[in-house]
Amino acid sequence: MGLCQMPMSLLRPHLESGALVSVLDDISSDFIDVHAVWPKVAHLRPKVRHVVDTLVELAAQGELD
Repeated sequence: MGLCQMPMSLLRPHLESGALVSVLDDISSDFIDVHAVWPKVAHLRPKVRHVVDTLVELAAQGELD
């Protein structure tokens, strides 16, 4: 269990299904820039690669919010 701040476009389906619950909405309503930083390695972990690829795809489609 924990907290994270992620682009809404990645979380929206999970929030709508009830799998995730949004918290601290009253203090975190400002939009922020999205940055992906990872160590320089030959291969990224599959979970990290998936998030990076999804962010790049959403940004290319203009759907990153």
